[in-house]
Amino acid sequence: MRILIALVLIGMLALTGAAPAAAQAQLDKSASVGMATKDDRAAEMNNYTNHAQGEMNLWEQKLRDFNAGAVTNATDPQKSANENLNKAWTETRTAWSQLVKVGLNVGTDGANDWASAKASFQTASGKLAAAWQKANPADQ
Repeated sequence: MRILIALVLIGMLALTGAAPAAAQAQLDKSASVGMATKDDRAAEMNNYTNHAQGEMNLWEQKLRDFNAGAVTNATDPQKSANENLNKAWTETRTAWSQLVKVGLNVGTDGANDWASAKASFQTASGKLAAAWQKANPADQ
């Protein structure tokens, strides 16, 4: 009988000792998941920012080439289209600057800030593409 009681006590002690260890393992697992989520978010932001940087470089080159070949005797509609193009480029650069700023502050800015900056950049980039088509319809 004493052996049975001793075995039960040892079993209970083993179970109570295992519970904190299991809880700690669960905490470690959830902490690593949280870190992976934060790292994934940072990686997604970095990838998008790099993609946007490439897009900005292409637009800058396109606009530089376009402005270098612009005819000085442009018609009023062409002048208006060029003004709209320049305005859209300025808006896109501003949105790009905000996107980079939020991307650099990944630890301090929230997800809403990133989503807002990303949406603003996408909107401005779309307006730039539309203005480009009006100013330079030959380029598809």
